[in-house]
Amino acid sequence: MGVLMLSWCLSGMVMLWRPWPSPAPEAAQAGHRPLRLPSTLPGINALTGPERFQSFRLSMVGAEPTLTLFPINGVPFAVDLRTGVRGNIATQDTSKRAQAYATITGVHSPPVFDGITTDDQWVLDTPARLEGFQRFRFSGPEQLVVYVSPVTGDIVQATDRTSRGWAWVGAIPHWLYPAVLRRHPPVWKTVVIILSGTGVFLTGTGLLVGFLCLRRRWPFSAYRRWHLFHHLFGMLFGMLALVWITTGFLTMTPAGLFESSKAALNPVQVTGSVSGLDILAVLQRMTACNTNDWTDVRGAFLSGHIFLATTAQDGHRDRLDKDLTPLPLHPSMLGHSARFLTTPDSYYFNRTTHLRHFPVIRLSHDNGVLFYIDAQTGEELAAFDRAARQSRWFVYGLHDMNFLPWLRTPAARLWGIFPLLCGVSMLFLSGMIIGVRRAFLLWRKTRTHS
Repeated sequence: MGVLMLSWCLSGMVMLWRPWPSPAPEAAQAGHRPLRLPSTLPGINALTGPERFQSFRLSMVGAEPTLTLFPINGVPFAVDLRTGVRGNIATQDTSKRAQAYATITGVHSPPVFDGITTDDQWVLDTPARLEGFQRFRFSGPEQLVVYVSPVTGDIVQATDRTSRGWAWVGAIPHWLYPAVLRRHPPVWKTVVIILSGTGVFLTGTGLLVGFLCLRRRWPFSAYRRWHLFHHLFGMLFGMLALVWITTGFLTMTPAGLFESSKAALNPVQVTGSVSGLDILAVLQRMTACNTNDWTDVRGAFLSGHIFLATTAQDGHRDRLDKDLTPLPLHPSMLGHSARFLTTPDSYYFNRTTHLRHFPVIRLSHDNGVLFYIDAQTGEELAAFDRAARQSRWFVYGLHDMNFLPWLRTPAARLWGIFPLLCGVSMLFLSGMIIGVRRAFLLWRKTRTHS
């Protein structure tokens, strides 16, 4: 346990500056080509049935104009607008997206298709991984690997030799994330709960013993050498160690504690749903207009009405109604609880692994959920129910030390959190050394008696 606790501290230091690998946002977006719809739509059987949808998306993937549909029940799927056929995007088209990403990041070798993966080490926590991602490898010193969704054509993950190396000494040991364990979520969760729970017990009892053994005068302890070092560092940093281990334990939502409700967070409560025929009518209007300036079109539904969130080649984003007329979104359209935000609040703020978009509209739903909606396009960006808001303060706020805005700055990580992690690391290092020495003495004693 001493080795494990020390590894959690050291890997936590790495994660202050090297979080889990993720695609470069600018490169992932820059790969979008101008949208070119056919002059006449083919028959699209997926839009003529009784199924209802909570969103859709249009983009060019290679030479294929792709419609991605998000049903209210079931998994998303793609439709080739050249043929109307439902199915995954072909690898010859997704490879062009991977190639565009690689070129922008400075890699110029051709992509090599490496199969479809659902449980690669680097996509184990990526949304929609069970549908599979197409993996492309690039030769060269960077050893770039790019993962593309065959449903949307998006770059969902990208790693190189450097980011993978940092993950093996950072996020993977910190989260106990080796693929052989993480591929089995119930087993992984149980293992983490047992180990972190054991850490809570040992740290708590160690603190109790430490307080009982304190003396009133220097050196405040009857111990010597490494035991004295461990005792004094325990009194200085033991409570902080207990807080970090306990909150790490609580991130696993043991017994459902601080666990969010998927039903409560479902954006359909705000967006509503529409039929396939409603979407088909909008597509038919789009074929009659010039869409060459758009690189991405998303359905941004609101209360069961279709709106479009468009992105132009120059990055300009707009919101259109179903007749393709610009219609800006105002907080008054969302009710009296809507608030316009241009800066972070207590729940919606930038993280090292997730940069937030502004401006947004914060909407308090009747069920107590806070929804954050893109103020330019009307897309739902984030949601927090009561459990998520509580865990933000009592779990992640304490574990990540980010409950105050100034604690999220690089200076706070370097001059505040890093020294505290060093202190807790010395506490666990001394405990590990004491344990190893005692085990060695017991081993020698056992051999002597035998």
